[in-house]
Amino acid sequence: MLTACGGLLFTFDLPLLRLSMADQWTMVFVRGLLLFATLSCGWLVARMLGDRAPFLAGAAGIAVAITSTIGNISYIGAVVHAPAANVVFLIALTPVIAASLSHLVLGEKVHAYTWSATILALCGAALITSQGIDSGHWVGDALAMTSAFCSATILTIIRATGSKVATSLALGSLASSIIALTFFTIVPSTLLGTGAFGLPTLLWLGLNGLIVMPLATVLLARGPRLLPSADVSMFFMMETILTPIWTWMLFAEVPTPRVLLGGLLLIVTLLAHSWWRLAVSLRKVVPVPAEGK
Repeated sequence: MLTACGGLLFTFDLPLLRLSMADQWTMVFVRGLLLFATLSCGWLVARMLGDRAPFLAGAAGIAVAITSTIGNISYIGAVVHAPAANVVFLIALTPVIAASLSHLVLGEKVHAYTWSATILALCGAALITSQGIDSGHWVGDALAMTSAFCSATILTIIRATGSKVATSLALGSLASSIIALTFFTIVPSTLLGTGAFGLPTLLWLGLNGLIVMPLATVLLARGPRLLPSADVSMFFMMETILTPIWTWMLFAEVPTPRVLLGGLLLIVTLLAHSWWRLAVSLRKVVPVPAEGK
């Protein structure tokens, strides 16, 4: 339930960024600052309630912060430089990347069905990226795949250490903002300009960075402490299915036939794999007899 709610919230991330109509590095700067402030406040509240988790969880926390920084910048770059369907379909590679990393780094056994799903998913990704090369937005596709790899890496680190890393994700957001401010051009005046539907740009970015993304981040960061990282990343499929629908409804952005074919292959593969994993999990459940029976 936690990861399902987090996955659903993630489906609104890309549409909110598009609705802001801000430039790439202004989005990186503002979104990063807002996420850092919100997640840090959440950590302070947890400390006041008795949670003694450190702000930075050692080497694992540092690794998550660095990976998160790269992932944040890559994701927003993908949103700006590639169609929405390409971005979310390629980010759907996260579960198969997570399964491979779990096998290589953690030594977790990966079933033959998972390897088969990996191959099919990569075939779908190849169709999508080939369209990106033909259409000239291959840079956005490459950034989307980089973001997927970063997400899978973070899930694997959490799975390996069991650490609470929400504040490390906050540091990654802050680092993204500092990089944007230091090395690129920020246009603060655009924040007071008009975004989509005549509403201020800052409103859309605030809704994204203060409410939607902090909640989604905390919920999904909790998931790998209770489930295998490959299972948790399956909930990213909600973004794969729903985000193109939101962008079609809001922006009339229709994917090309080749992208739709690649996306369909990805979705069907991941749904079939999720169904198989669920069936395996249910078979492992042993009923507990009632007292006296």
